Amino acid sequence: MECTTIDKLRGPKIFNMSIFDWVASLCGAAIVGLIAGIKTPTNWLLFILFWILLGVAAHAAFGVPTMLGYYLGLNEKPSRSKVC
Repeated sequence: MECTTIDKLRGPKIFNMSIFDWVASLCGAAIVGLIAGIKTPTNWLLFILFWILLGVAAHAAFGVPTMLGYYLGLNEKPSRSKVC
């Protein structure tokens, strides 16, 4: 099976979680937060925590296993058959 560009971007990991996925998600949170007009550091922290929890809940609702879900005890360890 050939590696796609997204497979290569998702290659580097920390704690077996893709750095690219985390950066993309936090960039999305930053864009939404700026549009929503979040100003204070405390509100940013709360918003980012909410964003992460929303992602965990969405993955759990659709039955998509993730490493963060695994670490939180919400799903089995996801299989990683493709290595690029």
